[in-house]
Amino acid sequence: MHVTLFRSTTALGAAGLLLALSGCSSGSSSTGGTDGSGTMTAGTLTVGSDLTYPPYAYLDGKTPAGFDPDISRALAKASGLKSTFVDTRFEQLIAGLGTGHFDVIASDLYITDARKKQVDFIPYFTTGNSIVVQSSGSYRPTVVTDLCGKSVAVIKGGQIVEKLRGEASTQCKAKGEQAVDVREFGTDPEGTQALLSGQVDAQVTDGAVAKAAADKTNGRLTISSKSLIYPVQSGLAVKRGDAALKKTLTTALAELKKNGTYAELLKKYNLGQAQGS
Repeated sequence: MHVTLFRSTTALGAAGLLLALSGCSSGSSSTGGTDGSGTMTAGTLTVGSDLTYPPYAYLDGKTPAGFDPDISRALAKASGLKSTFVDTRFEQLIAGLGTGHFDVIASDLYITDARKKQVDFIPYFTTGNSIVVQSSGSYRPTVVTDLCGKSVAVIKGGQIVEKLRGEASTQCKAKGEQAVDVREFGTDPEGTQALLSGQVDAQVTDGAVAKAAADKTNGRLTISSKSLIYPVQSGLAVKRGDAALKKTLTTALAELKKNGTYAELLKKYNLGQAQGS
């Protein structure tokens, strides 16, 4: 099970603050590049990522760090490109891709049927959700139906919102219990703080995020679920129909698998290989 920490809400982070990495060009031109890679700016892969979500993506000082920046840099290098990052709140990522703020989303974006209608995906790892509660209490939910009638913190815009309000709450009502009281927060850290302060009974978040949260609170929080809830693949996302860039990234990912970089990154961040990979 992989584990991370937090996400956020404001619009297109600082109005599209472009954080340059690996050399650094800040371009996000609306005209296509001329190097055949499919990127907006020749020689540069511009990546949209919510940099409030360790260990997937966060700022180490001023430098993007975590699994998504690491694999994005590796993909760019394998493609002969430089990488730059646009810090963007999670719920604005797909909109930002559509309006040309960046070439690709690399931000633990779960692959769902609804999102497939908006973007083209390249699966790159498998994850799921975990339930986090205060260590000091006796409440220890292990499955989603243990959340019936309880207040639960989740990240705004995440797939888990629909799952808890829909599938889980339907199961609760079938048992004669109340629906899950889903409380949305702009970032995972805000949800965690709400849990720590007793404003909610539990938090449901990505398994890696949950572990990081538990590890960083000096034992005040614990993961009560025993296995990943709603396992799902995450994907790199490009604009619908962007065949050139999808080919570039798919080829680069195959190279990372061949040279061992992919396996090393999955091991480093305790993630699962994408199904069918």
